[in-house]
Amino acid sequence: MSYDTPLSGPGQQLADLPLREQLRRGFRDMGTRSYSSAKSFGLIGAVFSGTECCIESYRARSDWKNGVAAGCITGGAMGARAGPQAAAVGCAGFAAFSAAIDAFMRRQSD
Repeated sequence: MSYDTPLSGPGQQLADLPLREQLRRGFRDMGTRSYSSAKSFGLIGAVFSGTECCIESYRARSDWKNGVAAGCITGGAMGARAGPQAAAVGCAGFAAFSAAIDAFMRRQSD
């Protein structure tokens, strides 16, 4: 349903419907997409925090390396289904983002 475009398939166009029906369909679509995004975000957060906790327990240290390693593992796991290149890019991206956030948060607390 997403949106009316010139490439939309046959059937009733969204713009041709009454305003109330347009709003109802729009809110339903928004709710479906929001729920899907929330599940993905929750999964990423659970994998990251669980991995970071395990690494921190294993190393017995609380420093920036735990977050970077957890970010790399999380990004690699999330991109693994798309192939090794995607896993490597996911690993590097999540690790870099984790390092940046960790550096920012540690700077604020000092």
